[in-house]
Amino acid sequence: MSNNTLENGMGFWQLISKNKIEIPIIQRDYAQGRNDDKTKIIRNGFLSSLIDTLENKKALELDFVYGNVDEKVLQPLDGQQRLTTLFLLHWYLYLKTDKLAESKNTLLKFTYETRTSSREFCNELVDNRDDLGEGKKISEKISDSNWFFLSWKKDPTIKAMLTMLDAIEEKLEVKSEDEMATFFKDLTSENPPITFLFKELKDIGLTDDLYIKMNARGVPLTDFENFKARFEKHIDDNKWELEESNLLEKTSHKIDTSWTDLFWKHRGTDNLIDDEYIKFIAGIAIINYAKNKEFLENEKEFSEVKKILLEKNKNTTDEAVKAEIIERSIQRLFNNPNTVSPKDFPTKNAFEYLKDCLDIYSKNKNDEIFPSNLNLWDYCKKGTVDISSDTKTENTLFIEFVKDGETTYKQRVLFFAQTAYLLNADTINQEFFSHWMRVVRNITHNATIDSASGFVGAVNLVNELSKGCLNIYEYFIQNKIESSFARTETAEEILKSSIITNPLNNKVSIFSIEDTKFFRGKIKFALHCVDFENSQSAFDENKLNALHRVITEHLNSDDLSAKFRSAMFTVKNNDFYEYWRSWSYGTDTHKRCLIENTSDLKWNFTHGYYGDYLKELLLKLIDRSLDEIINEYSFPEQMPNWKRRLIKEPVLQEKYAQSSYFGISNDNKAFLFYNRKRPNSRQDCKKIE
Repeated sequence: MSNNTLENGMGFWQLISKNKIEIPIIQRDYAQGRNDDKTKIIRNGFLSSLIDTLENKKALELDFVYGNVDEKVLQPLDGQQRLTTLFLLHWYLYLKTDKLAESKNTLLKFTYETRTSSREFCNELVDNRDDLGEGKKISEKISDSNWFFLSWKKDPTIKAMLTMLDAIEEKLEVKSEDEMATFFKDLTSENPPITFLFKELKDIGLTDDLYIKMNARGVPLTDFENFKARFEKHIDDNKWELEESNLLEKTSHKIDTSWTDLFWKHRGTDNLIDDEYIKFIAGIAIINYAKNKEFLENEKEFSEVKKILLEKNKNTTDEAVKAEIIERSIQRLFNNPNTVSPKDFPTKNAFEYLKDCLDIYSKNKNDEIFPSNLNLWDYCKKGTVDISSDTKTENTLFIEFVKDGETTYKQRVLFFAQTAYLLNADTINQEFFSHWMRVVRNITHNATIDSASGFVGAVNLVNELSKGCLNIYEYFIQNKIESSFARTETAEEILKSSIITNPLNNKVSIFSIEDTKFFRGKIKFALHCVDFENSQSAFDENKLNALHRVITEHLNSDDLSAKFRSAMFTVKNNDFYEYWRSWSYGTDTHKRCLIENTSDLKWNFTHGYYGDYLKELLLKLIDRSLDEIINEYSFPEQMPNWKRRLIKEPVLQEKYAQSSYFGISNDNKAFLFYNRKRPNSRQDCKKIE
């Protein structure tokens, strides 16, 4: 063996006497104290071996412990679980025997850096041996101590340590103090009965991905580690990578090096990358299902799904059954990314797509990319976010894709679009990248994508459009779009392309009004307001910019002003409220609505008959204020007084409109403000005549 390996073995006490043992931040929580059945079996077996060795004066070697020693501080790479258990065993024996201060000072050299609470607990545990609380079990006495913080019970390492101490106590409680003193003396002697071989790894380079690669013994594998092991076998079984392939290009190498570096940047507050890694892989599987519609055909599954469709009186053709299987797979992974398995990558094509995605985000800081001068709204809020316990960064679609919590279908479509651009572009042109993401944002926001089937349609549309992602507006002009998904939204993007690609370059005015809170990408109504109906129409940029100012001033929040509603009475036939009709049995009146908010206004007044009401008012507001429109209005003779008052007295809405709903008497001479959407009687109303 080399000089930094002890051939005859080393005991825990010998190791900690020479070095401080510091469990590094990248290591997992202590797991041998977990309460699941599998860990209980491991724990009981391990402790039985340790105690039997001490009782019967045997020798027990615990294999290698690997780590790096720097200035007498040992950071174990492999062996964390065994070292922690040995620390707890030594501490318990120290607790039960009358040992000198030297023992305390030595035990204080064991610490955890994974969490501040874990580190403080280890120190306090040793410092306060003689200051424990009440309880039957040792864990209860520790938890009842004055120095023990209740918040520590949330730390998984501390919880596991307390469980392990109870297990140690259960094994040793029948022993006398003299017996335990002998155990402690033997463990701290020059020739201890329990040893391990220590290998220092400083010479080979200790890296973060090496820590992650070598999981400590006794720790149950995470979902990601299980997936990784089975996936590497899946690749080998299908011979998707040739044996003679360059090692640096193999999945088994990348998954623990360049790809690990990518996710280490985005590790969670627990300082692990498993959840982020597995969510990314599941997310790519979801996209691949939608894009390529590939799955491992299973006769039993096919028959079961066909039977379900038949019972629901749905189409049961082979294509329909396959589509249902795809959608079910997408929904499964959407609801629970941890269920991802190698079978979710059924073909070499799917496997290569995953590799390409991991590769592209591992290069050139592509995980940090964000389209310039483009608001992605709630799909990716701008601002700084915490991506680990000690790192903040600007939010990106990549972070939204791998973060803890739900990634919506619409966010996934945007991430797919971004990935498509990165895979198609040799270098990133920020202007064209932003154009591409703007188009996809507009379509995605205004289309219905709230199910697996909608997601499939959106991905297929974006996949078709991605052929032109390097210059999307030119692509629209030169190509016919075949996808049937979101036809209306796509047609509008094509129409806007005819303006944007015009030599006059009117894209600034188009982009500005697209980005308003009111329109959010869907500006067909705005183009209608400036009389641009098709690519042959003349485009008035100045008028659109003026309209943009009106929208920004009056429709930039969720609430709609009382004056705006009053001004709506001055346009066309003064009956805009007829857009919504019902009957109130409680008040025996015709029930109407004054428009609830700007969302209601957009939904009901930007198309069809009532669209002209809003158009007329917005065009008036280009040159006049709401006050001027209201004050200058000339009342028709036949207009009922209640309607005159609603125009001239917007304050009535502010004073009495507890809801946007109102009633009109049968003779049209009175107006009732409802104090709720469904009033029980006229007592719940304010009458205006």
